[in-house]
Amino acid sequence: MFDVSDIVQAMRGQTPKERTFEPTDVQLSDSTLSADKATEDAAGFVSLRAGSELPINPIDPSFPLARPVVAIDSTSVVLGYVPEGLVGAIRASVIIKPKDKTMHAMERYGPYLAVITNYDKDELYADACELVYGEPTYAKAPDTRKTLDRLRNLLERYLQFQVVKSYNDALLLIDGSLMAGAVADPMFVVKDLVHDAARNDNAVVALSKSTTLTLKENHLSILSLLDGVPGACYVGDLREHLTQDQKRYVGNVYVGRLTPGGEAFRFDIPESASVTHGSLFSMLAGLSGEHGYPEELKLAHMTCVLSSISMIELQAAAINLHGLKMKENVRRKLFPL
Repeated sequence: MFDVSDIVQAMRGQTPKERTFEPTDVQLSDSTLSADKATEDAAGFVSLRAGSELPINPIDPSFPLARPVVAIDSTSVVLGYVPEGLVGAIRASVIIKPKDKTMHAMERYGPYLAVITNYDKDELYADACELVYGEPTYAKAPDTRKTLDRLRNLLERYLQFQVVKSYNDALLLIDGSLMAGAVADPMFVVKDLVHDAARNDNAVVALSKSTTLTLKENHLSILSLLDGVPGACYVGDLREHLTQDQKRYVGNVYVGRLTPGGEAFRFDIPESASVTHGSLFSMLAGLSGEHGYPEELKLAHMTCVLSSISMIELQAAAINLHGLKMKENVRRKLFPL
């Protein structure tokens, strides 16, 4: 387990005692609860337009038995609201397949309570940024709900840095992209992560289940490139074909399908990867289960989301810890049925 005590302390925040607390409505019929992460984002050819084609690269699955595989995911949820802001919870999971093993180990971080108010969110965000990024940020925190997601992102980035510094010759799987240049993910942070990974011969792959990236030639989603294309395959690098600014992407951008009947996903892979990108796609296919999604990332997601029972327990913990007074939901008052 990595020591996250400093960043956890930085993002806890403070709230006045004995304030009213309006819990988020929780339905026991919902098995899990999590918030969507904020986005700021066989031989042949795929035709982009007349005279413009990209090669389709077939994938031959190969399970990476001889190297460690580490997958990281995180989630944040709003537990309820106080007059000054909100109380949230953040949790992260790290799934590890050791070298020469097929079993998995899990490290779970949290859930951690975070109190974010309009009075101290700027200071809270700045302190957490300095701990993770090593230098202060002069950007103001967004609204309290987005600040909660940024704190989640900071915890996940911290764990990513710890993995690439602690492991050698490993495959690190990230849920998301390697887009940089946004306030929440400065360019130097993503570049430092890629640099630290390469220094220890680690390979980083970021996988996105959905994407807003579109093609210059037809303004369709990049995922449309594999529509009607059978088999496990990938296409790219796509950066020169994006309508978005290609300089914001630290690595090559691909669209791939890891199993014959699987879904198409977006992949971001640094050019400095310790193995060829084709070999990485073979490893990813070897790790993939149903629907062509790597099992390690699936497990990381499944073990970091919160059940409805856990959320009610965390709401009770927040009430007890901060001496909050329950406030009835206004909507339930107005519309009791």
